Amino acid sequence: MRFRSAISLVLVLLLSCRAKDTTTEGLKGDLKKTMQDYLYQTQVNNDSSNTTYRVQDVNFFDDTIKSRYVCEFTVHLKEKSLDTTGQMKAYISKDFKKVTRLY
Repeated sequence: MRFRSAISLVLVLLLSCRAKDTTTEGLKGDLKKTMQDYLYQTQVNNDSSNTTYRVQDVNFFDDTIKSRYVCEFTVHLKEKSLDTTGQMKAYISKDFKKVTRLY
């Protein structure tokens, strides 16, 4: 009985954990997606009818002391009368759940 419980617990843990993509390209994709989601949630309340954001590129490094990534994004912003590309900096936690925008 204990053996079945142990096997069940191991299977649940293996299936519930999200596999992390540790390659540089995979990490860049996760950071870009996190920043784009953050912009839509905080800037336009998930309404992309007037304003659209597209995160084009990211430069980042691992801040091992604070357990976060320090990122600089190239973001394309498009509104009805405005079409521009600019830079944004942010800290993103290693679990991709917390974004702290610098400017």
